[in-house]
Amino acid sequence: MGSLKIMIVDDSTFSVAVLKNMLEKSGHEVVATSFNMHDAIEQAKAGTFDLITMDMTLPDGDGIECSKEILKNTNDAKIIAISSMMDEEIIKNALDVGIKTYLQKPVNQNELDAAIERLFEGEELYDILKNNYEDAFKESIFSFLKREIGGEILIDDNALTSAATRNSSGISVTIGIIGRHSGRCVIDMSEDTALNMTKKILQDDGQSIDTAIAFISEFTNVVAGNACSLLNGLNRSFGLRVSPPTVFRGNDITISLGDFLNKSYIIKTDLGDVFMNAGFQKVMNEWK
Repeated sequence: MGSLKIMIVDDSTFSVAVLKNMLEKSGHEVVATSFNMHDAIEQAKAGTFDLITMDMTLPDGDGIECSKEILKNTNDAKIIAISSMMDEEIIKNALDVGIKTYLQKPVNQNELDAAIERLFEGEELYDILKNNYEDAFKESIFSFLKREIGGEILIDDNALTSAATRNSSGISVTIGIIGRHSGRCVIDMSEDTALNMTKKILQDDGQSIDTAIAFISEFTNVVAGNACSLLNGLNRSFGLRVSPPTVFRGNDITISLGDFLNKSYIIKTDLGDVFMNAGFQKVMNEWK
């Protein structure tokens, strides 16, 4: 995480001094202080801060209103509320406007350090996820298909555009992923491909489409689960795990790929093509 550049917003000179001392003790740099809402908004427009600590009571407004105005101009600002006021309504309103964490005064050194660590650990973890999830899912599906059906397996991640939707080839399975950041894996293929794979794996030409659907469901579950295990191996804090699969059947189904970080692939096998889409959504708050 390293040293952070921080602005303290608080109408109490005593509170500012206490927070400044704790932050600097942890190796951070307090580069600005503000005692009212107007000045805080102007300083946020003019400067670049890694973190802003925000009191809820200000002489010309409140911390929620102040944070909302700051986030209009810098929507990626990280704001931690530090206030003597703490009730469910205030916390909900703070969360709604984009405040990341809420600490109640008097805050101690350990609480403050832990809150900042969680907040920035989330950023670092997402960067690790962003840089590694593609390889994890490609490795997972390649290993499964090579082991179970053999033959030539080619993964083409350049054949598809970044379209937000896709028409199903016949059978589509969606697996949700939960953990530090939430995600999703979709595998789609034609009924013929599903039947071909099921017959090859089960060594029985008499397999029904219902059996093939059950196979594709389990196939998607294994691919997503193994990819999550690979990612958890990079950092246990991900805590990724899969939810039960949802299966759709029909050629007129439109698959929504979402507007979050995701990637689509065509996996070419001797038994037919498989479409896979995998992605993750950044958790927007770090509240504990």
